[in-house]
Amino acid sequence: MQVGIKLGVGAAAAVLAGGALGLGAVAGASEPPPNPGQEESVPAQPQPVQEEEGQGPGAIVVGAEGAAKALERLENRDPRRAQWCHGTVAVQKLNVRSGPGTNYPVKYTIGHGKHVNTDWSRIIRRHGYLWVPLSNNYWLADYKLGNGNGKWYIKYTNC
Repeated sequence: MQVGIKLGVGAAAAVLAGGALGLGAVAGASEPPPNPGQEESVPAQPQPVQEEEGQGPGAIVVGAEGAAKALERLENRDPRRAQWCHGTVAVQKLNVRSGPGTNYPVKYTIGHGKHVNTDWSRIIRRHGYLWVPLSNNYWLADYKLGNGNGKWYIKYTNC
């Protein structure tokens, strides 16, 4: 029995001495906590895939000529053009946000066939879309910019 105690005490002393002297890691021991102000390395988290503003089938895809016309309404603000444009949602679901951009929270969504009135005099290009306000001052993306093309989420009748 004395042999077991002496051996156990000797093993414990060796472990403590090795740990205190930094001579090696003990199996099962964890890393010491970081010092205050020292950043811990965090594994990279995958970024969530952001859905398009207009979801589901029905968007009106346009080629280069249609894309040029869409951007023209942003660049050339013709006072003779209708300010309030009337249209119908072409996609299954379209986000309505508190401001013009994907960084603003979604307030509600509108569905296919819903009639909307948008103010084309206040159009803004941001985050890959053309944004227009509704009469309630919430915003929607009525057009998604593409690479030489694009697509409409609203089918307009008077603009």
